[in-house]
Amino acid sequence: MDWTKVSTGLRRPFGDEDVYWRIDRSFGAWARVLCYVDARAVMDRLDSVVGVGNWKDSYAETTSGKNICTLSICVDGEWVSKSDGAGNTNIEGDKGGLSDAFKRAGVKWGIGRHLYSLGETKINLSPDRPDCAKHYLVLATKRGDQTKYGVAPSVRQIQADLFSVEEHVAHIPEAKERRLSRLRMVMRRDRVSSEDAGTYLEALTAIVRGEAWEQAGLQQCSPGELPDNRLKVISQRAVRWHEKGLTHQKIQEYRDWLASRKGGE
Repeated sequence: MDWTKVSTGLRRPFGDEDVYWRIDRSFGAWARVLCYVDARAVMDRLDSVVGVGNWKDSYAETTSGKNICTLSICVDGEWVSKSDGAGNTNIEGDKGGLSDAFKRAGVKWGIGRHLYSLGETKINLSPDRPDCAKHYLVLATKRGDQTKYGVAPSVRQIQADLFSVEEHVAHIPEAKERRLSRLRMVMRRDRVSSEDAGTYLEALTAIVRGEAWEQAGLQQCSPGELPDNRLKVISQRAVRWHEKGLTHQKIQEYRDWLASRKGGE
């Protein structure tokens, strides 16, 4: 294990299920929200990337009462340390301050740093509790006021370019929508133009034997209308082409194959 692999692993983005949201400021029917990960998520990331015996944390307190966390990681026998600090929190006091210092030291290593690039995030508030997963639920509570609820956005959608195709669609429960989202993301990432989209989808639905085209695909194909088994095949094929950087090559190869067929008739 080298430092490049460690850095890449630590910087891997957190998905929606690991991210929590809280109200920064509320303004009646809407609010500005901030996202964060808890200390356990940072610990789990360190354990999975460098191993439980290859990281350690230590703490000190400044004269002003600020908690300083030093987070050290050992790779190939070499220990490297990074530090950051935080004051005590209003909710958990010393414990909250230590946790915040630990998370901020983790950011120095790249853990969760991508969340700082989300920019300002606003959500609508309603007195009705929404039907959504727990990690998307945001509560706005003020003393004397009725509790209001909001639905946080998906980090996977806002920062889609940071996730692999499979990571991006992993949270979608319905198989058909997951396959359609996979296909849409590949087309977006590979910048398949509107002029090429029809040929691309036709190539995906074509019959292939080995590396050779055998039967033409569906013209004017609408992926959402395909049976699930066919949609599964073409979405998997699209991901393979994407991961190998072959999308545009396959589009051209299919065009050439169609031209050769017409020339032989």
